[in-house]
Amino acid sequence: MVSDDIFLQNKIKSKSDIFKNLFSATGKNFLHLYLNCNVNIDIIVLDLDILENFNIFTILNMKPKQQFLFLAKDRKVYQSLLRKFSGGASAVLFKPVKFSAILDNIELLVLQDKINTIKLNSYIQVDILKEQIYENDTQLFLTSKMHKLIIMLASNLGKLTTFEMIDEVVYDSESSSRVVMQNLVGNLKRKLNLNIKNVHSKGYILYTS
Repeated sequence: MVSDDIFLQNKIKSKSDIFKNLFSATGKNFLHLYLNCNVNIDIIVLDLDILENFNIFTILNMKPKQQFLFLAKDRKVYQSLLRKFSGGASAVLFKPVKFSAILDNIELLVLQDKINTIKLNSYIQVDILKEQIYENDTQLFLTSKMHKLIIMLASNLGKLTTFEMIDEVVYDSESSSRVVMQNLVGNLKRKLNLNIKNVHSKGYILYTS
């Protein structure tokens, strides 16, 4: 929670028991807190009235998909930011705003993030909806066939992805040999350290690890 509003700070602190971790800061000290905090901060509730003292793009350079819940009094300030903003799934509430609305929107952002993003291991995540792969929050670009393969495996997490499915989606039904498919799967598995299990004569299953 980043705000110079003492009342709002105290209000959110009074609900600290509903959060796993809660950090509260002013515009002046938040960036230092963020840079030196070893906890992965899911959502930043940012009061845009302090934007002049706060460099949001320093955070986006570190974590391009950082989620924000913006609190704004002036639509022009928010619209000016939005033109340059390219972070993760975020929302805006225009003041005055009920505190319950802040909590409701935090919950929605957390749920949205969980639904769209699958964490495959300690550093690889896949956004199924946007079909994007991230390594330590930095977007990762693979070859076209590797990209199609990991999106399909992740979409089918814990379930069998057959050789026929791989041929149809990854190779556009070109009837590629299973040796070619096996090489592609093996290269992807080694490159990203993925937990992919071979199901004899049928296909592959991707698990989280």
